[in-house]
Amino acid sequence: MSWKNIVKSMESKILREIEKEGGALGMKNLKQFGEESEIKRVLAEMEKEGKVFMHKDGDIYTHEPKR
Repeated sequence: MSWKNIVKSMESKILREIEKEGGALGMKNLKQFGEESEIKRVLAEMEKEGKVFMHKDGDIYTHEPKR
Protein backbone atom coordinates (compact mmCIF):
# COMPACT_ATOMS: atom_id res chain seq x y z
CA MET A 1 0.00 0.00 0.00
CA SER A 2 1.41 3.40 -0.96
CA TRP A 3 1.86 6.24 1.55
CA LYS A 4 -0.93 8.17 -0.24
CA ASN A 5 -3.36 5.25 0.30
CA ILE A 6 -2.27 4.90 3.94
CA VAL A 7 -2.90 8.63 4.45
CA LYS A 8 -6.39 8.45 2.89
CA SER A 9 -7.28 5.36 4.93
CA MET A 10 -6.00 6.84 8.19
CA GLU A 11 -7.62 10.20 7.41
CA SER A 12 -11.07 8.63 7.08
CA LYS A 13 -10.57 6.64 10.31
CA ILE A 14 -9.51 9.80 12.15
CA LEU A 15 -12.50 11.79 10.88
CA ARG A 16 -14.91 8.98 11.84
CA GLU A 17 -13.38 8.79 15.32
CA ILE A 18 -13.64 12.57 15.82
CA GLU A 19 -17.28 12.47 14.72
CA LYS A 20 -17.95 9.54 17.07
CA GLU A 21 -16.46 11.57 19.95
CA GLY A 22 -18.65 14.59 19.22
CA GLY A 23 -16.30 16.70 17.11
CA ALA A 24 -13.19 16.77 19.30
CA LEU A 25 -10.75 14.30 20.80
CA GLY A 26 -7.21 13.84 22.02
CA MET A 27 -4.29 11.91 20.56
CA LYS A 28 -4.92 8.93 22.87
CA ASN A 29 -8.12 8.20 20.92
CA LEU A 30 -6.12 7.82 17.71
CA LYS A 31 -3.27 5.53 18.83
CA GLN A 32 -5.29 2.51 17.68
CA PHE A 33 -4.78 3.56 14.04
CA GLY A 34 -0.98 3.29 13.89
CA GLU A 35 2.32 4.65 15.06
CA GLU A 36 2.12 8.06 16.72
CA SER A 37 4.64 9.52 14.25
CA GLU A 38 2.50 8.41 11.28
CA ILE A 39 -0.67 9.74 12.89
CA LYS A 40 1.01 13.10 13.54
CA ARG A 41 2.16 13.29 9.90
CA VAL A 42 -1.38 12.59 8.68
CA LEU A 43 -2.84 15.12 11.15
CA ALA A 44 -0.34 17.76 9.97
CA GLU A 45 -1.48 17.23 6.38
CA MET A 46 -5.14 17.34 7.42
CA GLU A 47 -4.53 20.56 9.36
CA LYS A 48 -2.77 22.12 6.35
CA GLU A 49 -5.79 21.21 4.19
CA GLY A 50 -8.22 22.68 6.77
CA LYS A 51 -9.85 19.31 7.56
CA VAL A 52 -8.93 19.44 11.26
CA PHE A 53 -7.85 22.09 13.74
CA MET A 54 -5.41 21.65 16.59
CA HIS A 55 -6.09 23.32 19.94
CA LYS A 56 -3.09 24.59 21.91
CA ASP A 57 -3.98 22.06 24.65
CA GLY A 58 -3.61 19.19 22.17
CA ASP A 59 -7.24 18.47 21.28
CA ILE A 60 -8.10 17.81 17.65
CA TYR A 61 -11.30 19.31 16.18
CA THR A 62 -13.18 19.10 12.90
CA HIS A 63 -14.27 22.73 13.32
CA GLU A 64 -12.54 25.93 14.38
CA PRO A 65 -12.93 26.11 18.18
CA LYS A 66 -14.82 29.15 19.42
CA ARG A 67 -13.02 31.12 22.11
